[in-house]
Amino acid sequence: MGALDITLFAGGAVVPGTKEFDGIDQGLIEIASTCTMYWLDRWVASGLFTYTVGGLSSAESMLWHMQEGIPLLNEMAKDSNALFIGGIVTTPEVFLSMKVPLKTVADVKGKKIRAAGDGGILLSKMGASVVMMPGGEVYEALQRGVIDGTELSSPGYDYSQATYEVIKYQYLSPVRQPCEWLPIIVNKKFWAGLPDGLKMLITEMGKGSSWNYYNKMAQADLIAVLKVKEKGVAVESIPKDIESEMSRLADAYYSEQAGKDAFFKKVFTSMSTFQKTYRDTWSRM
Repeated sequence: MGALDITLFAGGAVVPGTKEFDGIDQGLIEIASTCTMYWLDRWVASGLFTYTVGGLSSAESMLWHMQEGIPLLNEMAKDSNALFIGGIVTTPEVFLSMKVPLKTVADVKGKKIRAAGDGGILLSKMGASVVMMPGGEVYEALQRGVIDGTELSSPGYDYSQATYEVIKYQYLSPVRQPCEWLPIIVNKKFWAGLPDGLKMLITEMGKGSSWNYYNKMAQADLIAVLKVKEKGVAVESIPKDIESEMSRLADAYYSEQAGKDAFFKKVFTSMSTFQKTYRDTWSRM
């Protein structure tokens, strides 16, 4: 019998997929990890913590969250029963995986695409018909023609889900989602009942597991891109005009949201200042 016994459940086993925060808040789950961008119905700033289009890289995101992001998350969710104690970072996502080719911005219009967070909002602004569904439903939706394409995750993760069987094109670029940061969330009552030594162990082990996971995913991505090509999928860079249009729309969207919501502005300013300071410092070397 260990100091802490954890029973693992797959997504959707206790609460519906993407609703893990609700499970923590209601005390149905004691510890979980998910995407903050699933909470846009609660907080307009929530998507910023998972990623921003053209924003923080994987390493920058991990550093920012350790210094400023996690305190801001806890400020955002202060009226809930959830507490953020860490997070896991991963590699850039595939820009889009498609059953049909994309050559220009016009090709995005009318396409049915599974997407979430800021990327989904911007794809909608580009004319796509965006739908949200749990990751476990994406393969069948592509197979049945319910959707024309998807953003799911990194090349390695997508390969593990065999998406290469139901797509013809995989478009790469770090612009849409430069990384993904997934919070480690605990129920406040559960956390308060743990001894301080165990809290420290969980927190520090969480940091180590994040870098280990990033290392694993980075290696898997490099292998997966080669294997996807071998399966007959065309792996290409996303056309520049699509990439540029998403960046243009992102700048306008973030500026608009910052003007509407004070907390959004606070979080986005924190992230942008960190990114500029970090990159300006190393550009001088």
